[in-house]
Amino acid sequence: MEEEEYIRTRISSRTWCDLYPELLSEIAESLGIIDLLGFRGVCRDWRSASFTASASIESTSLNSKLCFLLHNDRDENTILFNPTTNKSYTINIPELKEATCLASTQGWLLISQRGNIFFFCPFSRVKIDLPPIQGLENTPAVAAFSSPPSSTDCVTAIIYKKNDDIVEVNVLQRGASMWIKHDYDLKFYQKSFGDAKCATFQQGCLYMMDGFKKLLTFTLEDKRFEMFIIVDHTTNRDQNMETLSFRYKDKHFSRSNLKKQMNLGDDVTITTCGATYFGRDVEVLIHNENIEAMEGTNAQHFKGIWIQPRYFQLPPNYSW
Repeated sequence: MEEEEYIRTRISSRTWCDLYPELLSEIAESLGIIDLLGFRGVCRDWRSASFTASASIESTSLNSKLCFLLHNDRDENTILFNPTTNKSYTINIPELKEATCLASTQGWLLISQRGNIFFFCPFSRVKIDLPPIQGLENTPAVAAFSSPPSSTDCVTAIIYKKNDDIVEVNVLQRGASMWIKHDYDLKFYQKSFGDAKCATFQQGCLYMMDGFKKLLTFTLEDKRFEMFIIVDHTTNRDQNMETLSFRYKDKHFSRSNLKKQMNLGDDVTITTCGATYFGRDVEVLIHNENIEAMEGTNAQHFKGIWIQPRYFQLPPNYSW
């Protein structure tokens, strides 16, 4: 009887922090992103056990239903909103203060902040610094990367209009120390192209879209630009016309009624960064978008990012 009592006491007195590392790792791998962040905050052992966690269940279940990050230049707190559950969470992310997101793909962000450019996972706070680009800070820009930045074959491109006539594409290969610039002269080719609203890589070709149904492509191998006009296939039945290998969504924030869902007032202005994600059968691009405050109000300015809720870890002293 005394021996049974002793065993019962030993079992009941074991703390959560004393769980076996293998069990902790299994638990961490099965958690969604919000629960995983709470798990990592318990103690050092729990944080260590979650090193390889990738929030795989969360990323799969929300693969086609992205979350939305809302931040501003004044403080370090960021709102994470899940449209599926209609829930908001506040997370402290200093890296997004005074920052602009240029691209969002598979949980990775490409960030421009006070002259610095870096890949960033906001949930694990993993950061990969890239070489700077002069003149990028005050220019509307978009970006794309061909694969996750941890991949050895990752290629990154940042696109913006240098002036009314020049579209500049900056390309950085993995391991390179500087961006290579490629200019497309709209005036020379008698073409028009607005500010780029989204971009993606498809089989070695960079696709850039503006808000006026214009598509500009740039092939990495032969450094060649080409311009197209996008037409609705339901109104044009020409079987010889090329079709896009991806789908795109413009005004996705507005049409999702997200401003109302997040209880944001008419005095809020939001500049959004779109995202690239894989839908059921094809890649999907969400356009960047500007949502203006009601005229006559004292506008509050925010920035938003569509993002897949993923969690990544990299080895210490990791370099690109």
